[in-house]
Amino acid sequence: MNKKIIGGIIGVIVIIIALVSMNVLQKNAKEAEEKKQREANYVQSAAEFYNNIELMGFVADFVLPQYSQAWSQAIDNRRDFNIAVNAKKKSYDSMISQASVIYSDMEGQLKTVSEAAKESPDKYKELYDEYKKMYGTITSLKEQTESPSGTLMTFNQNANMLFQEYKKYKGNIDVAVPEDIKNEVEKIKEKNKK
Repeated sequence: MNKKIIGGIIGVIVIIIALVSMNVLQKNAKEAEEKKQREANYVQSAAEFYNNIELMGFVADFVLPQYSQAWSQAIDNRRDFNIAVNAKKKSYDSMISQASVIYSDMEGQLKTVSEAAKESPDKYKELYDEYKKMYGTITSLKEQTESPSGTLMTFNQNANMLFQEYKKYKGNIDVAVPEDIKNEVEKIKEKNKK
């Protein structure tokens, strides 16, 4: 009888250990899947931010010289440069509006990359730091495209300084961006071509 009780107790213990082990394995699998999903989200957000950097740079590089040219021509022709710049701005309203939407998206993407930098600093910290700097430059470029200000000379100086910052940070980002994010950027570009 003692052997039956001991055998029963051992059987119950084995069943409990098996159930606990299965539970732990399921929990670990769930955590691994959640981590994999977060990583995919981090890569996607970092790639979208990178792509949006290029789009915002394109808009600024296209629009700001047009403002400068309209401004300069108005001065040369002794016309009101405010009217000339505002007319040029109005002709690019849809592009500027789209840039504002892209800019809004960038804020959320940057927050996601910030979370990634906290969770995986080896992979994302440097990239996040460079993205933050670039976001500041993009903010200033966006402000100039939405409302050019100052004198023609200060406007041009400011635009040139911002473009130099943009190029510097873009170069730093190109060095810091991991391969999996570069691959995702290429996928985004291919998708946008279609």
